[in-house]
Formats: sequence, C-alpha cells, structure tokens
Amino acid sequence: MKRALALFIVLGLLGVFASLDYSRADGGSYTYYITHWEEVGVPNLVTAILADWRAYDSLGEATLLFTAIAGFYLLLGGKKK
Repeated sequence: MKRALALFIVLGLLGVFASLDYSRADGGSYTYYITHWEEVGVPNLVTAILADWRAYDSLGEATLLFTAIAGFYLLLGGKKK
C-alpha cells in the first residue's frame, strides 16, 4: 500500500513536471521585474521582489521539502513500534 502511494506521488510529480512550459520568456526575469514591480504596491523594487515573487518561491521550496520528508517517512515504514 505504501509503495503504491509513493509510486502514485512520483508519477503525479512527473506528470506535473512534464506539463510545465520550459521556454524562455522574452527579455528575461529582469525585464519582467522592472515593468511589473509597481503591481505589488511597494515603493521599492528590491522590497517588491522579496515581498511578492520570492515569497512564492520560498513557499514552494518549503512544500517540496515537506513532501520529500513525508515521502521518505512513508517509504521507511513510518514510526517503529
């Protein structure tokens, strides 16, 4: 059962990664930040990047770390009795 769940999670992640758009944006992220930073409502460009876009990146990294820890916990058999 645990292996089936782990396999389901791995296949689901592979499906998500395969469906992502990996093409480069015209102008790159620098151009995007310069032209859209006022949408955040923060008067400083650096603070806007840290408060808005980087917050989503940090949340994604924390979610990935939690998922990896939970997956290893399940694969190793959970709590020993």
